[in-house]
Amino acid sequence: MKYRAVIFDLYGTLVDELWYPCTQEAKYQRMVSEIAATLGVRFEDFKRVWSATSHRQNLGELRPTIATLTYLCDDLDVTVSKEQLEHAAAIRLEFMRRSLRPREGALETLSRLRDAGLKTGLISNCISDTSDLWPSTPFASLFDSVVFSCDVGVKKPDSRIYTLGYDSLGVEPSDCLFIGDGSSRELTGATNAGMDAVLIRAPDDTENGDREDWQGTRISSVEEVLGLVV
Repeated sequence: MKYRAVIFDLYGTLVDELWYPCTQEAKYQRMVSEIAATLGVRFEDFKRVWSATSHRQNLGELRPTIATLTYLCDDLDVTVSKEQLEHAAAIRLEFMRRSLRPREGALETLSRLRDAGLKTGLISNCISDTSDLWPSTPFASLFDSVVFSCDVGVKKPDSRIYTLGYDSLGVEPSDCLFIGDGSSRELTGATNAGMDAVLIRAPDDTENGDREDWQGTRISSVEEVLGLVV
């Protein structure tokens, strides 16, 4: 085989991105609206401050979610009760739990890769709720290595997070194929780290957003990974 390992992105790759396609965005906005109402803050103010903290959340500097919500309320000079914060955090956690639903064919593909003798890894830019929920997902037993930015304090496309990924699998970067939707310039980051990279984009996912304009290999479903490596 050309590769010894396949390393996946999470959101937009194995599960739907939180706001792509448009049906996901509508669900996300409803969740944000519900949290804002629970805390008694304006929707626009909540989004502004939450967005401003996203980098720190992805690096694990604000965790768990309730700590971010406390920071947000302090920033907006809003007094809230412990019950309000706990309720708001629970709304976010339940939304994230539902968001970690595997895309069609994802679990089967991961199982077949492992059956074929390939190692499987995950590298995800995410905040602590994803890391906290991970052990309860059906994905947990199907990966040899998982690297969450919030746990390691570095995020894609920084080369250090890719190094953590392939080192934890015990392989060289040239042994790895990276699969992602192109957010955070992750594909360029992977190739700069010495891996081959492939863009995945589901047929109904037409939003480019902050994703890079990838000119390399593209696939439209997780199952197609098998044809690239097996």
